[in-house]
Amino acid sequence: MQKPKVGKKIFRVLTGVIIGSAIGSILGLTLAPKKGEETRQYLKDKSMEVFLESKKALEGKKMGFFKRLLVKLLTRKK
Repeated sequence: MQKPKVGKKIFRVLTGVIIGSAIGSILGLTLAPKKGEETRQYLKDKSMEVFLESKKALEGKKMGFFKRLLVKLLTRKK
């Protein structure tokens, strides 16, 4: 029996990830206990909380170019 090539393995993994993501998204939206607006606000608040905690952790440490760019993009005013 011949082993599958690396390209086929990667394709299978990516296909599984895409299908799993789609199924998870659909189930998450249909079974969500809160309204959409409440869920979006909750996600926004939690992501900002995680961002601020990670920003504190990075203060005083030497940051690379991409980290500085990410911090600038996330803290800019709209």
